[in-house]
Amino acid sequence: MPSMSARRILDISDILPEYLDFQLLNAFSNSSFAGNPAAIVFLKEIPSDNVLEKIKDNFNQPIVVYVFPPKIDTPQQNGVAVFGMRWYGPWGEVHICGHGTLAATEAIFRRLDPTEQIHTLEFQTLSGTLTAQRAGDKISMELPAGRTLPASTEEAHAVHAVFCRALGKPSVAINYIGYGGPGFKNYLMVEVAEAEDLATWRPKVEHFAELAPRTQILVVTSASRHSGISYETRMFAPTIGVPEDHACGSAHCLNAPYWAGKRGYSNGHEQQSKGVSVRGGDIWAAYFEGVGEDPGRVQLRGNVKLTASGTLDLTDVVLN
Repeated sequence: MPSMSARRILDISDILPEYLDFQLLNAFSNSSFAGNPAAIVFLKEIPSDNVLEKIKDNFNQPIVVYVFPPKIDTPQQNGVAVFGMRWYGPWGEVHICGHGTLAATEAIFRRLDPTEQIHTLEFQTLSGTLTAQRAGDKISMELPAGRTLPASTEEAHAVHAVFCRALGKPSVAINYIGYGGPGFKNYLMVEVAEAEDLATWRPKVEHFAELAPRTQILVVTSASRHSGISYETRMFAPTIGVPEDHACGSAHCLNAPYWAGKRGYSNGHEQQSKGVSVRGGDIWAAYFEGVGEDPGRVQLRGNVKLTASGTLDLTDVVLN
């Protein structure tokens, strides 16, 4: 990683226009018709939450990411630009979004003046400070890692029954069921056997809502039969307006540590994973262990494809 011994905050007014410029991008893909879409909206000032909700509704995207000047003063270093960031999903603000962060990073780098020689972006978010960089033709970012707590026998039986109803099968081969720990309390991670062929699933997603209120975000993962792919994943969240996420970044906050531990990978070993929704996506994930109660960090890499850009004219709107 480049030295961060002398950081300087980029004058955000250089890249944030008076009107609300936006970009639409697909994260975890270099295709116009794959990956996970995100709308990135650049703000000079943060409007009211009501306005943020209405802008989000207008875009009707899986996630809308608002990028704005940082609220918290930070020490300056050359090569680092600091921004505030908020994520809005279909049903409101969310605390973390990996694919939205990846897309926002690409959007910002596309707008930066090359003479500024910015190599690292820092984002002040509800989940703390996140960092991202260019990594060749991909974007690399770090997210907090999460731990899972194994479900009890009673809980496991209940989850298995939900899966059977969703898939219309008498039985589903499940290897592990774990509830998300701190920072991921509303997540549930389930590993199914490779023979289940996760990519072929066409579940009745409404049944996954039966896992609420404890679980809002269901991450399903399995080993991959494809050469070079470590594991596959899908994410379902019908209770928060996301029947299925096309390629979920935050799912790997649980997946990467889980698979690294299961397979005995060394600290920082990068695994190539594949989102196997209909659109799909390719994600490289490396888990870096923490110390003590710190669960560590997950570094994600992926491609981002710009599909559209434009300007929002909100001159008829009272923003605050």
